[in-house]
Amino acid sequence: MGKVALVTGSAKGLGRDIALELAKDGFSVAVHYRSSKKEAEKIALEINKISKSIIVSGDLTNEKDVEEIFSRIRREFGRLDVLVNNVGNFLFKEFSKTTNAEFRDIVESNVYSTLYCSRAAFEIMRNQKFGHVINIGSVGAERSIIRHKSIPYFLGKNAIYVLTKTMAFEEAKHGIHVNMVSPASLETDIFNTREFPMKRTAMPNDVVSAIRFLISPDAYYINGANIEVAGGFVPGIV
Repeated sequence: MGKVALVTGSAKGLGRDIALELAKDGFSVAVHYRSSKKEAEKIALEINKISKSIIVSGDLTNEKDVEEIFSRIRREFGRLDVLVNNVGNFLFKEFSKTTNAEFRDIVESNVYSTLYCSRAAFEIMRNQKFGHVINIGSVGAERSIIRHKSIPYFLGKNAIYVLTKTMAFEEAKHGIHVNMVSPASLETDIFNTREFPMKRTAMPNDVVSAIRFLISPDAYYINGANIEVAGGFVPGIV
């Protein structure tokens, strides 16, 4: 069996691009979705032209769903080399108008999905004495960022940064690397491109390039790191 990767939220958006590029690199890919079944089936068909894929579904804030997903990966592949924790909802809304339910959804979809999936992946990777977990953060995730229209999102990403550091420290002895890639906004409707020092938003390929480096032998001694893919953009300055 060759290399195996799970990319959460890989039916569309950034997750889709990451899954497809990993397949091009020779990975068999578990394509995950929660509600975007048609999109997941479409990307799985694309991957099957160049590698192998399976489709897994579930709510990653639900421990039982996570257990079932990783049990399926064990049955189908018998191993897991790379987990990309891409799932994490975003909300651009004034804090005073953000409901408690919305706040909870943003925090839980980011933090709990990362925690539950990482812990499930570690059970497989420890036996292999090898594995990479890549957490998708956001520029500024390593510090407290107060942006009144995205408070719960940055709170969640800051928590993921802390988890990344903690899990890397504890799992390094098992041969497991845990790192974080934090892009600037990939959305053109939130920021104007003039606000970015390099005059454009982050692109999916920018993120994929960072992931490729972190899971390569060249990055062996990089563990617990947060790589910003932001072109010099600093939230709060603009």
